[in-house]
Amino acid sequence: MPDGVFARWQPRYAEHGITTFPCNPDKTPAIRGYLKVSRELSCRLVSAFGAHDALGLACQPNGITVLDVDAPDERVLRRAFDQFGESPFIVRSGSGHYQAWYANAGERRLIRPIPDCPIDILGAGFVVAPPSRSQRGPYEIIEGSLADVHRLPQIRNVPGRATASSKTPAGGGRNDALFRRALTCAKQAATQVQLLGAVTAANLAFDEPLGSAEVSSVTASAWRYRMQGRLMISGSEASAIISSSELDRLRSRPIALVLLVTLRQVHGWRNGEPFVLSNATAERVGCSRPTLSATRRILARLGYIEILHEGGRGKGDPPIVRLIGR
Repeated sequence: MPDGVFARWQPRYAEHGITTFPCNPDKTPAIRGYLKVSRELSCRLVSAFGAHDALGLACQPNGITVLDVDAPDERVLRRAFDQFGESPFIVRSGSGHYQAWYANAGERRLIRPIPDCPIDILGAGFVVAPPSRSQRGPYEIIEGSLADVHRLPQIRNVPGRATASSKTPAGGGRNDALFRRALTCAKQAATQVQLLGAVTAANLAFDEPLGSAEVSSVTASAWRYRMQGRLMISGSEASAIISSSELDRLRSRPIALVLLVTLRQVHGWRNGEPFVLSNATAERVGCSRPTLSATRRILARLGYIEILHEGGRGKGDPPIVRLIGR
């Protein structure tokens, strides 16, 4: 019988009406669809993931909002209480930071509601729950107990944008957004390990964070850009490099030039891995779908991309391509 934290604490959380799922030591969910795990599935997961020493919970489905203090300083926690009200349930994370739990009243995720204070409001997405053991140490309840989740107060003075309906990008949009963030962080990071820490933190700000393998891939790509002197970004906007010879070669084919720049800007981090070339690219490039199709073949003929699947066999069959390294 597995005896990890998830196996021992999943039933305890369930007794208080909280549905949990297993997490990895790097604080990423160990399963897909973790925000929609039912109570029944949560119980069944114990047999397969009972040895896992970390567990998480989806905030909104469980009626919980977490005030996350991104600093091991109790004075910051007290400042947060002055702004948002106190909570009877306080957690200290493996890195020594603090969490205060509240009753969810429709809050979403809001990063840094007080600009000069390292505080986040996590009303959507998920949080790692105590007594998980992360790579940085164990999570522990330092005030209150699970019995307190039924009497949690609502958080006060939440800025309006914290309850907005907008969500973080899904699918490839999260990859692209995280890569742009990674490029920005790579300008200041002293080492790739330091960059990985910054990218991991940025990833956890998503409603549905990406897996650790994707975070590592994005980090490696951004670090490679730095080592190659390709960190041409301004603020959070990524840029793409076009050599003089490429510009001369494509000068008479402006749509092909714009498409190549666009693909490098959006998908350059993929390091030659396949991606879908959707019809939405035509609007972004400023051409019709037939022109996009013809331009795609031009770039393939010139050796800038490889068409792995032509697509076009009906709805839901887009072309799949990959960039060829320059």
